[in-house]
Amino acid sequence: MPDSPLYASQLWPPVRPRVVNPTLATMNLLESLGFVGRTAATGVHTLLPLGLRVHDRLERIARDAFEDRGANTVAFPTLQSRTLWEESGRWDVYQAEGALLTTRSRSGEELCLAPTSEEIAAATVREHLRSHRDLPIRLYLSTAKFRDELSPRGGLMRGREFVMGDAYTFDTGAAGMRASVGFLNDACRAALLGMGLTGVFQATADGGSIAAGPSTEHLVLGDIGQSSILACDHCGHRGDGAVISGRPPACDDPVVNVIAFILTRLDGSTAPAAVAIRSDLHVSPRKLAAASKAARVDLLEADTLPGLFGKQAGTLTPWDCSHVELYFDTSVAHLDDFSISDGGDGLHSHLSWAGAPGLPPLKPHGTALHRATEGMQCSRCDDGRYHAIRAIEVAHVFELGTQYSAPMGLTVADAQGNSAPAHMACSGIGITRCLQTLADLHRDHHGLRWKPGCGPADLHLIVLRADLPEMRERTEQIVRQLQQHGTRLLVDDRPEAAGEKFAYARLVGVPHALVISPQQTDGAVEFIDRWTSRHQEVPLSRIPGISSPQ
Repeated sequence: MPDSPLYASQLWPPVRPRVVNPTLATMNLLESLGFVGRTAATGVHTLLPLGLRVHDRLERIARDAFEDRGANTVAFPTLQSRTLWEESGRWDVYQAEGALLTTRSRSGEELCLAPTSEEIAAATVREHLRSHRDLPIRLYLSTAKFRDELSPRGGLMRGREFVMGDAYTFDTGAAGMRASVGFLNDACRAALLGMGLTGVFQATADGGSIAAGPSTEHLVLGDIGQSSILACDHCGHRGDGAVISGRPPACDDPVVNVIAFILTRLDGSTAPAAVAIRSDLHVSPRKLAAASKAARVDLLEADTLPGLFGKQAGTLTPWDCSHVELYFDTSVAHLDDFSISDGGDGLHSHLSWAGAPGLPPLKPHGTALHRATEGMQCSRCDDGRYHAIRAIEVAHVFELGTQYSAPMGLTVADAQGNSAPAHMACSGIGITRCLQTLADLHRDHHGLRWKPGCGPADLHLIVLRADLPEMRERTEQIVRQLQQHGTRLLVDDRPEAAGEKFAYARLVGVPHALVISPQQTDGAVEFIDRWTSRHQEVPLSRIPGISSPQ
């Protein structure tokens, strides 16, 4: 059964189209039309009746996309114990970042409002997983998440409370995990297209601390986007500069710097490492993690450098790093004339890897470890350069590997009885973010426009002279008929003038409108397509067909 009809005469907040400016910024327009409400807490919003209808439909579309591909839907708690997060080692990390919202129960138990669900997913599967025959496991959920954003902004784009449609997969090894990553990307793509998000593209991204490797973002271009990605102006290659490669411009007088890091291995052990890179470039920790096969990469604190290298920050050279893992970025590996700083006499110029007095020769092997930036030459073609473009991240897929399963004891026995940590992957679709994204991408100068199957209703029933008893009776008859065919309705039964009702229909953006009036006597009604503004007279018997999403 479809949702009960929304009657404009009973809608709260009350309908006031005269005070709504259709050229408002999208979030302000959503607030003015009663889709979303502000609260006293920054970054926290109320979904009002119209907005909740949209949210629920997007949530259902996402769930169907995953269930249709074999996922099981679950509901994990958002309130989670500190003990669980300490198993994965993330309690202190997230506390240090200031992103974790925490509380304490009456009995003294420390809890958090989880910003993500890796720990609870691993713990739940751990309770029921017995052998490799139970895998793969693919779970979907849609829950509220909480993150103490430093500067929540953009309305629903970056809030402290938001709804995510998440999925978690569990496999016996890396090959199975990669197959599950394909499943996650396919389901995310289907969900986003089902929501009416056109122009969605995928880009390789930096999964950050949540992931064990590069991740995949699903993005749409948009001015309200808070992500910046690089795109080649010739071949279209695009992605996060922390992951994709670029060719730095030539430098007349290159200076080689050495940056020191701490690598955390998959088994939890740590080791120092160093990267030689041109001084005008920045090391990508994600690329270094991939090159070193480290689970985590952190910048070495400056005050620990003298003890490890005998040098102060800013004076480290490649020749000081023979006792640690040393990597050479492609920007310096082939240099035959460069400068370094050793801190004593400033820059030493005209050096080469062939060596110099007091400096033995080195044989660097170049690895692309620098961040790609705007203006760099594209690594996939000879003619293009990268330009930064604004995009909206609407979904993200991560390879998690054994980053959570290993420390949490989520192991599985293979056919020979040998136990190993399960390999995990996950995805997230920003349901509330998609709501604002859809509103922004499809609006026009008259107001909002929702794709069929995605808005607060399928059909906007505009009742003229709704004050007449015969029109009220006719309205209820039509409502019953349309509901029998599964049509979701917004019924404007207010005793207002026709002009105001038409203005409201354009503002709220339901994809189709049906006008009924006392002058209609031959069974024909006026049908309006919000997307094309086309008006036509059609028999009422034809109307139920529009309830099917297009």
